[in-house]
Amino acid sequence: MDVYRPPSLEWLAPSPGAYDKNDKNDKNHYLETEMPTEATSNRAADRRVRAVQTATRLAAAPLAATILTATFFTLAWRPAVAQDWPTHAITMVTPLAAGSAADVAIRAVTDKLAERLGQAIVVDNPTGASGTIGADRVARSPADGYTLCGCNNTILGVLPNLRKVPYDPVKSFRPIGMVAVLPTLLLVNPALPIHNTQELLAYVKAHPGQLKYSSGGVGSPQDIAMTMFESGAGVQMQHIPYKGASQAAVGLAAGEVDTMFCAIGTVLPLVKSGKLRAIAVAGAQRTPLMPDLPTVAESGVPGYDYASWIGIVAPKGVSDTVVGKVSTALQALLHDPATLKRFADQGIDPMYMGPADMGRYMAQDYERMAKVIKDSHMAAQ
Repeated sequence: MDVYRPPSLEWLAPSPGAYDKNDKNDKNHYLETEMPTEATSNRAADRRVRAVQTATRLAAAPLAATILTATFFTLAWRPAVAQDWPTHAITMVTPLAAGSAADVAIRAVTDKLAERLGQAIVVDNPTGASGTIGADRVARSPADGYTLCGCNNTILGVLPNLRKVPYDPVKSFRPIGMVAVLPTLLLVNPALPIHNTQELLAYVKAHPGQLKYSSGGVGSPQDIAMTMFESGAGVQMQHIPYKGASQAAVGLAAGEVDTMFCAIGTVLPLVKSGKLRAIAVAGAQRTPLMPDLPTVAESGVPGYDYASWIGIVAPKGVSDTVVGKVSTALQALLHDPATLKRFADQGIDPMYMGPADMGRYMAQDYERMAKVIKDSHMAAQ
């Protein structure tokens, strides 16, 4: 490779050491013996200054050209990288128990999302610390679009109000799109003489401090729903936390506890088989899957309304290109007949929101959960 070298400037300075006084060609002889006039000295000085300036420009020109070329290719390359996304597999971290309603909802959309984006999406379920470990992993991941998170309101709205978590629900993530609302049922073990909300309340009051309810952990959707129920109805039960909603539901079916709130998608097989009895719907409206089942509010706890939601977020700083591609594909999927049928079969209600609307919804839900936790004096166990 040819390397540019500027011309030597040695001729501008006297040579060091001895010289021949009789040699008229020796430059040092000239400097010593031929004393120039003032005009001659000025012209010589001007020539030397111009020579230095010219040499400096010549030396700097290749460097400036290199910098401009590098800058051009850097700016030209960066948009191309964003536009080409995705070029390899994406990881969808879902810090919720495999088989739970939230997990089912995320898997239902990721299957189709992968087809639309042209790359595989791998679902990972790190469930430690009620989901905070998985959420923190996403928050710390590079904002390149290759690590996304399927998070529910517990991870983004409840736990940050309940205890110190290693991420900020607002500053650590960028909303991409809401996926679904998970209708929730109030359930009891079928061995109990309880068939509706009023009978449950009467039974709790007749057996103070004896009834136990299960949940997927402190601050889980099941725990929050029951805490709101206790506060609204003026009753209190023992909390038995399990490692996930599915295990909590199995514990209820086995008679280890007496009651619980749980998403339909998680408990539907147990309800259909008669191993659990559904006595009310937690939301403000009845569910099409069980149209004859009344809401908790209709059954004696006025104003009660609880539903868990799940959406997709990315690490803060992810590009607009990534957000736009995933959000657009998600919106199309949630109008796809095959996806809607899969949701309906699992008792999941689709609820698309774009990035901006989801961000506002998250902020409102965060404030709502803060009030619930404060009013109920809930503390981490």
